[in-house]
Amino acid sequence: MTSIDELRREIDDLDRKLLNLISKRVELAERIGELKRREGLPAVDLKREEEVLSRGEELARSLGLDRDLVLIALRAIIGICRKAQSPLKASYLGPRGSFSEEAAIKAFLSRGVDLNPMPSIREVFRAAEAGDVDYGVVPVENSIEGGVKETLDLLVETPLRVCGEVQVRISLNLIARPGTRLEEVNLVLSHPHALAQCRGFLSRVLRNARLESCSSTAEAVRRAMEVEGAAAIASKNAAVLYGGEVLASDIQDVRDDVTRFFIVGRDRLEGSGRRKTSIIFRLRHKPGSLYDALSTFASRAINLTRIESRPVKERPWEYLFHVDFEGDGEKDERCVEALRELEEKALFLKILGSYEELG
Repeated sequence: MTSIDELRREIDDLDRKLLNLISKRVELAERIGELKRREGLPAVDLKREEEVLSRGEELARSLGLDRDLVLIALRAIIGICRKAQSPLKASYLGPRGSFSEEAAIKAFLSRGVDLNPMPSIREVFRAAEAGDVDYGVVPVENSIEGGVKETLDLLVETPLRVCGEVQVRISLNLIARPGTRLEEVNLVLSHPHALAQCRGFLSRVLRNARLESCSSTAEAVRRAMEVEGAAAIASKNAAVLYGGEVLASDIQDVRDDVTRFFIVGRDRLEGSGRRKTSIIFRLRHKPGSLYDALSTFASRAINLTRIESRPVKERPWEYLFHVDFEGDGEKDERCVEALRELEEKALFLKILGSYEELG
């Protein structure tokens, strides 16, 4: 009878063969990349990649394999090969294990991008503006807590454009040093949004614990591992990464909690095919000005998906309006006309970008 060890040795042998085949695929991709550069062709051929994924989907079905998992694996392999042809870099709000990293992986899994964690949202923007990386991944809006103020403010200042968006479902968990009991927790660390999203659990279960804000959920886990009696609110990925133990799972007050991330850079990214446009504008401080501005979209049956106001710095009681709408503000004639009319009515208008959902 075949033993477990013998079967595992067979699996190890197959893994070696798989990796050798991937290595061979990378070599071929490098040769193709060299030919593309010589002939002046673009590094990325989306049509070819879709053909590869379509064939993989058919083969997975014929072999009785999970279609979604096979496509994830194929996209990752395509990403490795893309990186060999033309490596790109992206920054995200770190450290590793943050939801921003999860968003970056989702956005760039098949694009062959080196991911670089940054200590702050401002540093993510700075790295992309300076050309140290090609793209930056920043949180812009949470379905429960609303807009991320620092990101919204930096979007006004930056020369970068919004090139894509990613949505990540947020599952928040209480994480502590291994062996810690729930009743021993006297300090809870996390990002302010995460703390706010778990108010109910904290007031019921840890009402006497002190709450402390951190720059990210992953940073909270890293710090909690160093302090006896401390726990962090973060993802299970962060728990695995930093050696933490999950004391309670899915502790957020609302189960359908989603955070939206912008990918900022200089070049468009192809994704779902459905385009959205984000803009910022400021109006005269008089009755009916906002109604008049928004009527430019209503009269053309353009659907607004988000509107949020932010105070104008150094101008008390004046506001910037952040608006998202469906359509391509750079190519769709209806949208272009609406923006042209809005520009005549606004004191300030900035088009952040027209983009697609990625991942």
